Amino acid sequence: MIHAARIATALSVAVLTGCVSMGTKVKTSQLAQFHKGVTTEAQVEQALGKPQSSTVNSNGTTILVYTYSHASADAIDYVPIVGLFAGGAKGEQTAVAFTFDKSGTLQGYTATHAHQHVHTF
Repeated sequence: MIHAARIATALSVAVLTGCVSMGTKVKTSQLAQFHKGVTTEAQVEQALGKPQSSTVNSNGTTILVYTYSHASADAIDYVPIVGLFAGGAKGEQTAVAFTFDKSGTLQGYTATHAHQHVHTF
């Protein structure tokens, strides 16, 4: 019975937290290990895993893109009636795009970080 109560509590917490995350979060501190003209495409994939998307351009360059999204509901969302009018959600998105030349050597990268807060009314 205690085991069932623990499972029910864990499920309740998971449902009530109302958050979701997806993708690969690349931290600014991680970018320091990648050097223009030195780091290869394989080394980036080894360090960060498979990218969420990749593009091969007509000039032979390749772009690997790592994206991350996280969203969570405001705590007031769970207050009956009040949550309908005062609630909202917070979100964070990051995107890092690595560009490689024809030989697979890093030419540079761009990193974007955004925060949002949405209100129900």
